[in-house]
Amino acid sequence: MFSKLPKQGISLGLGDRVGLATPGHIKVAKRHEFFPVFAQQSIRELNFTGRTFHDVKKDVENAVIKENYEGKSGFDGDHLKTDEEIKMAIDSGITMLTLDCSEYMGVVSKIKEKIYKGFYGKTFKVKDLDLEYSQEELEKILSIYSGVIERIIYIWNNFPKVKNKDVSFEVSIDETNIPTDEKTHFLLSKYLYDEGITIDTLAPRFPGEFQKGIDYIGNIKEFKNSLMKHHKIASYFGYRLSIHSGSDKFSIYPYVSQITQGNYHLKTSGTSYLQALKIIAQKAPDFFKEIWKTCLDKRTEMDKYYHLSCDPFSVPKDLKPIEYLNNPDARQTLHVSYMFVLNPKYDFRNRFFEILTKYENEYHIEVAEHIKRHVKELKIPEKIQN
Repeated sequence: MFSKLPKQGISLGLGDRVGLATPGHIKVAKRHEFFPVFAQQSIRELNFTGRTFHDVKKDVENAVIKENYEGKSGFDGDHLKTDEEIKMAIDSGITMLTLDCSEYMGVVSKIKEKIYKGFYGKTFKVKDLDLEYSQEELEKILSIYSGVIERIIYIWNNFPKVKNKDVSFEVSIDETNIPTDEKTHFLLSKYLYDEGITIDTLAPRFPGEFQKGIDYIGNIKEFKNSLMKHHKIASYFGYRLSIHSGSDKFSIYPYVSQITQGNYHLKTSGTSYLQALKIIAQKAPDFFKEIWKTCLDKRTEMDKYYHLSCDPFSVPKDLKPIEYLNNPDARQTLHVSYMFVLNPKYDFRNRFFEILTKYENEYHIEVAEHIKRHVKELKIPEKIQN
């Protein structure tokens, strides 16, 4: 049922924080040409929802049987940071490991000088990109990324399933405020390649803002230029780009499709949870208002775990519950409200699932329609039906 991701083509990380969204994802995957990763959760999500990787796996397996899905799909241990997290995810049967390198950014490595000598004063050519490294540029790059490179090498050498290519290996360097430039991307990939390390996908930090559950914020021309350079480097080394916090970024989807020529991985997760809140807003508006009030009370706590640009206190107070889902500040805030809504430590969880289970078929339709919009804007073709 679960397999590694394809080397080429389109794959979508769909994710299901709730445990009930996968039937909606399957409805879209059955009809469109992409490789689905139905099981995709981070340790952060598991901790807040009181689930395990085994729970995530079981929920997807049940949905696959129920919906009579016969295709392949992936199982992503998302944003794994520690050795313990990686071991737990691998033991649970993941087929994709997303290594979050954020805690190693700015950590100076013992291999810094070796990397420096390999790039100083040299010029490298990738298609029409000429990449030359001055002393100042190298010092800046290595002060941030030498520890990241050492961490990737460590994971490769200490986890046989990664080194033996039993799982797809993604490197995430997007959890930072500093956009990844082409020289940083090339240096990291070239050094890993020379060390015999092959990755399957890499998530750079693109310019602009990829906020939760809303469209791209930033200069689209700048994003396109960055994407073109990163795609050239990824193609040169034989892997695909991965776009994180990729849901609802409708304004840039046509360029993702065009520039990569349909060769990318894109992650969503919380957007299907937002569709659950849409059902709550429609069927239990008073309960939705309770959730929103708690969002306001816990706004500061949210910042400890997520980088958010929203101001929920600016949201008009006279909105109808369903209208909150169309307000960017409210939508971002609600996206991470799962921290307490799905958390067993709070009393929201039982009421949430009671309502969602009652209207489960409607929820699946909402999820399918929303993901279908993503697929349409990404210009993913429909499958030829027999």
